[in-house]
This record gives sequence, C-alpha cells and structure tokens, in this order.
Amino acid sequence: MSLEAGPDGLVYALDRARGCVKVFGPDGAFARQIGSEGNGPGEMVNPLSMAVLGDGRIAVCAAYNGGIYDYLPDGTWQGLSAEFTSNPPMQMEGADSCAYVALKLDVEPDESGNIMVRVRIGRYEESREPVVAYLDESFPFDPTNLTELMRASYFGYAFTASRDGRVAVACMSSSEYEVQVFSDDGAELLTITGEPVQAAKTEEEIAGEKAFVEGLLQSMGASGVVIEYNPDPLRNQVAGLGFDGAGRIWVQLGTGEVPSFDVYDAQGTLLFRAEIPGAGPDARSWEIEMGADTMYAFSMDPDAYQQIFVIPLPE
Repeated sequence: MSLEAGPDGLVYALDRARGCVKVFGPDGAFARQIGSEGNGPGEMVNPLSMAVLGDGRIAVCAAYNGGIYDYLPDGTWQGLSAEFTSNPPMQMEGADSCAYVALKLDVEPDESGNIMVRVRIGRYEESREPVVAYLDESFPFDPTNLTELMRASYFGYAFTASRDGRVAVACMSSSEYEVQVFSDDGAELLTITGEPVQAAKTEEEIAGEKAFVEGLLQSMGASGVVIEYNPDPLRNQVAGLGFDGAGRIWVQLGTGEVPSFDVYDAQGTLLFRAEIPGAGPDARSWEIEMGADTMYAFSMDPDAYQQIFVIPLPE
C-alpha cells in the first residue's frame, strides 16, 4: 500500500493487490474507488506507487500496463501520461501543479563500459525523464551483492514534496542525520543536521526487515539476482520526511522505541520534538503521510492488518 493526502482534503490509498486507488474522507468514510484490477482501459495489474498532483489528478505507476496512468479527481481515466516498459519512477510524492517527485533507478554503462546503477530523485511533469534532479548518484552494479544495491538505491533515501513545490531529501543511514531542502527548480534552500544517536535493531526487527525486503523484491519481479538481503544491525537516523500545511518539516526518527519526530520551521530552526506514545512496537514499521493538519500512518509490515491511523497535528 502507499498513501497520500490530496489537496482536496481526501485520503488516497493505493491497493496494489486489487489494482485500484481507494479514496476516503477525513472522517475515514469510503468515498470512491479509482481503477480496478485487469488489463483493460484504466485497469491495473500490481501498480507500484501513486501520487496526487497539485491540480488534483491522480498519477499511478502502472508499469505492467505501460507506464504512468493519469486519472481525473472523479476517477475518470485519461490514459498514459508517460510510457515506461522498464525502470519506472517509484515512491511517488505529489508536489505542486502537474508535478510529482519520484525515485528512478537505471542500470546503464558508463563511458568506460562499466555497468552502473544510477539513482535519481527528481521532479516529473508528465515526462519520461525528470525535469529537475534533486539527487543524482551512480555506483557500480554488482548482481552478487543485493544488500548493497538496495541500501544504496531503493532503501537509500527518504524524500517528500510540499504543495508549494519544496522538496526534502535525506540519506537513510544509521550514522548520518542530514536533510536537504530544495526549491522546485532544484536550488538548495537549506540543510538540516542533527546529532546521530546509535540504536541497535532487535533480532525480531532484523528478521522482519529481511523477510519484507526479500518478499518485496519477489513481488516486483526481480530476476537475474539471488534474492538475499542482510539488514543493517543499527536503525536509521531518519526514517521518513513530511511537510504539513503550515510549511513545517517533520523528520521521522528511526532510532526511538515509539514514533518520534523532530519538527522544523521553513528556515530549518528546530521547533519541538513530537512523540506518539502507546503506539506499540509495530509502530516502528509505520510509514507516514502528512496532511494539512493531520498525520496519516500505516504499517509496512505485510503480516499486519492494514489500517490507516489518523493523528491530529499540534498547532
């Protein structure tokens, strides 16, 4: 599942297994369904990610159906906004106007003929290539080292976008706490740094993460590599990012026993630390999505009962 709060105040949840987007009101009431499972017009098979654009349209990465599907807010299918037969943008985040921000991986030779993995976090506007790149890194492709590949790419970064076009990016590292904030055109606005706190994962956490990543790779159709992933024994400093309606930057910390956040203003000044007590150990696997005045959270644990938690934000 992936989740996004739309500019209309509704909550959009991508149901990969059923090939659709489910839309809920702020009170949790079901509003409508967008798309359905299949290979016909507007239907999807195993969609990978989703974004609600600033103009209200819904973009869904339906790579097995040809690329990025475009829907109007009422669910009317508009066709493909960009074609992708391989290496589509993933982990999509809605931004302003007609844009979304996403992670894209490409495996390609460099000038010397060495096979490289290129990782980009960029802004897309109905395009196959990002119109702006906020991060562009490359490293040698080693099919025998799946762990390093995943840590340096798919699980290498946290990022988010705001409705005014700002983008925040952080390396997901057990040793580094740094968040870079950019304008929509790629200009760096500020860098936020925090004091790293080392925290070891439990054996249960390590086993759960290993099973989750290996299962995810299988569901994504990984081929040509041995699917074996070995988690970092230490927790990441930054686990997620979000902008709220007041423009504040929420940094989800990965080191605590309960969901914890450092909250900064638009200039990078630390305002306060927030915690969600009583959430239980399963909350360590929460993914968060920020609305204007509400935080939405859900568990990434594939064995957990899928729920969306609605948490009002402090003023």
